[in-house]
Amino acid sequence: MSAPRARRLVAAGVIATVLTAGSVGAAAATPEGPVETGVEASAGPETPVEEQAPVDAPAEEEAPVEDAAPVEDAAPVDEGTPVDEGTPSDEGTPVDEGTPSDEGTPADEGTPADEGTPADEGTPADEGTPADEDDPDGVEVVPPSVQDKKLTFTAGEPLTIDLAELVTLGTGALESIDVYGPAGDIQVGFDPETNILTLSAWEGGTGTLHYVAYARTEGVEELQESNEGTLSLEAVDAPKPQISWAATPAASTTSTTARFTVNVDEGDYALGYVVDLHPEAQSASPVMVEGNTFEVTGLSVGRHTIRVVVERGAGWSALDYAWDVVAVGAPAAPAAPVAAPAAPVLSPDAIPASVVRAGLRRGAVGESVAIIQRVVGVEADGRFGAATRAAVIAFQRAHGLVPDGIVGPLTWAAIVDAANGKSASAPVTATSIPAAQIARGISRGAVGSSVSVIQRIVGANPDGRFGPRTQAAVRAWQRSHGLVADGIVGRLTWAAMVAR
Repeated sequence: MSAPRARRLVAAGVIATVLTAGSVGAAAATPEGPVETGVEASAGPETPVEEQAPVDAPAEEEAPVEDAAPVEDAAPVDEGTPVDEGTPSDEGTPVDEGTPSDEGTPADEGTPADEGTPADEGTPADEGTPADEDDPDGVEVVPPSVQDKKLTFTAGEPLTIDLAELVTLGTGALESIDVYGPAGDIQVGFDPETNILTLSAWEGGTGTLHYVAYARTEGVEELQESNEGTLSLEAVDAPKPQISWAATPAASTTSTTARFTVNVDEGDYALGYVVDLHPEAQSASPVMVEGNTFEVTGLSVGRHTIRVVVERGAGWSALDYAWDVVAVGAPAAPAAPVAAPAAPVLSPDAIPASVVRAGLRRGAVGESVAIIQRVVGVEADGRFGAATRAAVIAFQRAHGLVPDGIVGPLTWAAIVDAANGKSASAPVTATSIPAAQIARGISRGAVGSSVSVIQRIVGANPDGRFGPRTQAAVRAWQRSHGLVADGIVGRLTWAAMVAR
């Protein structure tokens, strides 16, 4: 039995005694009855409060009331003494028996704060902030960062750089680097295993690359990505070697041997020469020599010219000289008779004029197509397909025509002239380009007379610079001849060009 309940029973006994003493004669036949009746009467609403006045006086005189003092001592003051609870009017009121605050206020039973405020149950920060959701394991993650950089180098001299040196790591270890972007005329090579970037060019130019680094943090599944870095590329034209004549033959001499010496500034170089280059020739194969002094022998009587070219990397310079070889006391040689013009190999009427006016193009078949194929250098199967069209376009570019791949009146006239040998082009042989250059491969960025030889074959403008147009023409030529269209003139491509 709980202490509050015991106190209420004791208090009820005291009240019963008081009622019994104050109601003499009212319940004389039943001595025990007044205890229960008194308790019940106190709760009845019809019992007048004024009739209970006799109870107050006997209650003070009765010893049993005084004997009940220990009950008053046992009751806590805060909950109410037995006297307060013992009057009939006091006993049984909602306040005396227990107000909502006595029985348990909402705060006693458990206020929202007691049961658990939102903060106790778990605020959004407790359940997981966005940072916690990105990284459920609670590992601190700092992504890597990369820097922008300008890279300047000299054409003809490759530049290498370790991109890992431009990466600032966060919490993770470097996983990989991606490189992309328009590099322009600059050749780019990137090794993802070593993160080494290689840049090269054969002429000045600019370009732009972008790169992103990826890192992996231990305990985190996702890779961390850096910001995008920008690499500004600039290739500076290679300086031309400084050359001059140190010794030449006399302007007029009877010697059939000529000796030349060229002054060349310090540094490695390659020197070659061409004697009696036809003024309308687009290119010729130079004779390469060791050192800077050489002789030309077996010269005939007459006027001679020589061009000397010195190359260093992508830079080159040239010298020209002319002199006369005369005979001592010898009579002038009679003029050679003028030869009769040779019969044309290809007649303008070989293809009907109406067919030429309509234009021969891809899809055409027949002997007219085979005639064109023999001149532009593809298999003469009489079918105007993709290979024939590419060869026609290359021919048109070489002769300053619109490269549309259609053989109309202008293109046909140029084909007839080319077939009859009216184009002033020097014959190409296996030695027209030095074997060492072919072994290395001639590709975009190269310059010099060897490039001019290739340009003449593939139908590009023979300006001696292997640029994007020459590369496209080489690829088209390779495709039309069943070769790998990589745009590089190596051993196989050069062999096919010589044998065409």
